[in-house]
Amino acid sequence: MTAQEFEHIARMLRPQMMRVAWEFFRQTEEAEDVVQEVMMRLWMRTKQRGLGEEDLVAMAIKATKNQCVSNWRKQKLRQAEMIDDDLCHIGNEMADTALLAEEERIIIDNAICRLPRSEQRILRMKQKTDLSSDEIAAVTGIPVRSVRTILSSARRNLLKLLKQ
Repeated sequence: MTAQEFEHIARMLRPQMMRVAWEFFRQTEEAEDVVQEVMMRLWMRTKQRGLGEEDLVAMAIKATKNQCVSNWRKQKLRQAEMIDDDLCHIGNEMADTALLAEEERIIIDNAICRLPRSEQRILRMKQKTDLSSDEIAAVTGIPVRSVRTILSSARRNLLKLLKQ
């Protein structure tokens, strides 16, 4: 397979691979890293084994899923190592507090992911960047009143989800 043939197939496969990786991580940056890694490995395999287009298509999706799992495991190992290091340096009470806070953060993040996309976006802008309603309105182009309404609705829906 020539480089031009591979590029053509890669352009066709990239959106599918990105969708698979994004569904796994829900982060564009992480998904792009996975797709890039898989593309590089596929190119090396086509040079070594002379794979055809059909083989490459099937292998691309499977390799993307496998790379996602591999990256996820590495992240979990790093997190476990970080937690182990932290636990060595703090007492039992502080460790319990840190774990509970992390669990609460995970529960809240999962609940936020279940909100409608518009509410998620506005709530995350408010939460992570601490932007005011006026600043969010300027960034998104949504009227200030609508931003406030969406934030209120998002908080109400989030509370309902957390009570379930």
